[in-house]
Amino acid sequence: MNCNFCEWRCDLSNGNGICGRYKCENDKVVECEPFDWIDFYPYTVESMPFYHVMPNEYVIQTGTVSCNAHCSYCINSHLAIDKNDARKLKHKSAESLVALCKQMDTKGVVFAINEITCFIPSAIEVAKQLHAEGLKVGCLTNGFQTEETARLLADNMDFINVSLKSLSDEFYKKDLGLSSVQPVLRNIKIFNEKTHLEIVTPLVHEVVNNEIYDIMNFIYSVNPEIVWHLFRLMPNYERADERDMTHEEMLKIYETAKQKLPYTYLGNFAGSQWVDTYCPDCGELIIKRICTGAWLGGTVFNNVVDGCCPKCGKKISGVF
Repeated sequence: MNCNFCEWRCDLSNGNGICGRYKCENDKVVECEPFDWIDFYPYTVESMPFYHVMPNEYVIQTGTVSCNAHCSYCINSHLAIDKNDARKLKHKSAESLVALCKQMDTKGVVFAINEITCFIPSAIEVAKQLHAEGLKVGCLTNGFQTEETARLLADNMDFINVSLKSLSDEFYKKDLGLSSVQPVLRNIKIFNEKTHLEIVTPLVHEVVNNEIYDIMNFIYSVNPEIVWHLFRLMPNYERADERDMTHEEMLKIYETAKQKLPYTYLGNFAGSQWVDTYCPDCGELIIKRICTGAWLGGTVFNNVVDGCCPKCGKKISGVF
């Protein structure tokens, strides 16, 4: 029997597939450890990162272990690649996660520790329980799902952040261990049609030198108001010896992209001038943020009124 949650479509008749998180049981594909999580703790929604989602509110971040990719610069390799961390998982039902949200006075849950495709049934059940209580749910993903799974996520997630690392199949094969970027590009279009979408692109030398503006143009072709996070990638994991990119290199990309994609942000700096939100129509500063490193320190003020710019009334893309 094949698992059809991601584009690997693994045959589970002789094992648990690429991610190791599914098995065949009574002629069905089921999770090996449903509702078992590596951790759950409150985090600002901006730090996921989601910059156009409930500014300055807290959500519970959770996830499991493993992944369907093998990124050469994975910042969570100890969880995404080392499946032995499954022994650290803690069971908490969907109802218990909802209760935890209320107990901690958070606005919902974001699946952000590892690839959500490794625990789709649990994630969808949690989403349904959260929505029943008026809470929100979102996720981070590499986007390498089947079309069916992408539509399932789009129907159940209030907001999704896709890591679009390149437009090159060669890069995806070499640096992610995935067969192609095409499913990711298809799924970005699906997410954009049905839910709030933000995109992260890690700045690595090959991508910056060869195709960063092609990525910009692809995003523009889907929707020029998609939120685009340019992530300063620190040398890590299999790229630990790589030279860090200079401020000048990254700022040039940021300043060029912002001309075409008004909701472009540059993160993983101790510096705040690249994380504020301005109205694309009138230029009004509508969300002021402070960045202390990594993604964000927090939102200083949020002037969005009923999802619109307070000065000209322009509708701002997001969940406010």
